[in-house]
Amino acid sequence: MLATILIGMMIVTSPLSAASTSQVIHFSGLIAPAAWGAPFQPPGSPPPPGPGPFPPPPLLVVLLPTDGQTMTGQGSVQHGVFVTLLVLMSDPVTQMPILSFVGNSTAASFQVDPRLTTASLSATVQGIDLVSFSPKTVTITVSWTATDPLTGMLNPIVRTTMESRVQFNGFSLFLHVSSQMRLAIASGTLTVVGGPTVSLPPAPSAIARADVGTSTRTPLV
Repeated sequence: MLATILIGMMIVTSPLSAASTSQVIHFSGLIAPAAWGAPFQPPGSPPPPGPGPFPPPPLLVVLLPTDGQTMTGQGSVQHGVFVTLLVLMSDPVTQMPILSFVGNSTAASFQVDPRLTTASLSATVQGIDLVSFSPKTVTITVSWTATDPLTGMLNPIVRTTMESRVQFNGFSLFLHVSSQMRLAIASGTLTVVGGPTVSLPPAPSAIARADVGTSTRTPLV
């Protein structure tokens, strides 16, 4: 999951030859993905009542703060904090969207304990509302803890190493992921400037140190 999110963020191209383009990207740093409002069915739980899929939640928030270094095959290097935020609000009666915000920010304070036990974020995110097609500003404050609320014990570190290669029709992708992660609980507050302030209740998340490298080659049409 961490790899998928990071790959989506790290899209930088550099020319390889007249017949193809290549992308070589490497991210190393800290990450604490969190989400609120998405329908979630824990493993082993009974299916939801009634036919059909879950209805859209009145509020959906997806947050991805990172603090690290991103290098590309062109030799460019980016350091520091980068926050990506998605906020969807819908009318609880009609289920029609009233806000569809997407934005990012480097104007943020993102602190992570070296042992991945706690983290905190305070950010002001600029973006656009895809419902009204107007610029919006959202402020968000979140804290993470890797202590299990039931046992009071610190969640263990899960170490993962993965390599994968995909090739078809001249396209190739090589992915390497190495991560250390603790499961965590995230909670906080979100404010749409000029709009509502909503509470983000405790939700499952993670605090991780990740090293992700991708190499892709795409033939030119």
